[in-house]
Amino acid sequence: MTFWAYMIQCGDRHFYVGHTNDLEQRMGEHQAGTFRGYTSTRHPLHLVWSQEFPSRYEAVEAERKLKGWGRAKKLALIRGDWALISALARGKQKEGRASTSSAQTEGVVRPEPCFLHPHSAQLPSEPFSLEASVRRARGYLRLRYRLAGDLDTLSIPARAGPARRDNLWQHTCFEAFVATGAGYLEFNFSPSTEWAAYRFSGYREGMEQLDIPTPKLRVSRTDQALELTVEVALPEPATRLGLSAVVEEISGTKSYWALRHPPGDKPDFHHPDCFALELPPPTDA
Repeated sequence: MTFWAYMIQCGDRHFYVGHTNDLEQRMGEHQAGTFRGYTSTRHPLHLVWSQEFPSRYEAVEAERKLKGWGRAKKLALIRGDWALISALARGKQKEGRASTSSAQTEGVVRPEPCFLHPHSAQLPSEPFSLEASVRRARGYLRLRYRLAGDLDTLSIPARAGPARRDNLWQHTCFEAFVATGAGYLEFNFSPSTEWAAYRFSGYREGMEQLDIPTPKLRVSRTDQALELTVEVALPEPATRLGLSAVVEEISGTKSYWALRHPPGDKPDFHHPDCFALELPPPTDA
């Protein structure tokens, strides 16, 4: 019999660690709220890490060990960043300041990431991890997306320059949907550094081009990770945010990722349920 240790990110951003001999059934219990305890009142829930073990003893031991880890070390495990895990274990970095394998950028600790998840009806053929973080300043948003996995299996648009272009969502693309008092805004950011911005008066209604300055996009890539950061103007009062992405594979398979998916058998980033993140108050930074 196979056993699993697993980790769930809860709606309050805390991690729950457990073990089971049937991961699919246990996740169903967590999602239905029938598994009593911490997760039953902290939806939405997302499985962010799991590992198989040949015996219950080993799964329980892994659970016990993970429960003793700090948040930075758990985040490193989710990303598969074993170099950072080792460094944290040796005490060379303080856990509270290491939210990524590079703990600081330009002297500023990055915001804690949240994890996006593929729609269950259109899953990727390979395992990937997709995280995003957001920082709100006065008049604009700073967004960061990090897609990790075997990038050689992905179709990633080649760099083309920071020009406005429609239909970016037809290929690998990172997106943000911002709820405003008079509807919502949609932003599309391609690894090509092309971009798009739209205003909607209601659910998929009244679409028009949003007049903003060209966003500042930066893209970096290694063998195992693609990172896109962007600073984009936010010209209207905003309340909630939806983060999403389309990931296209060379085979043509597309998966649709979001913080939260609405009920149904198709992804729909415009749906109000996808606006899952309350925007933080603006800062002066």
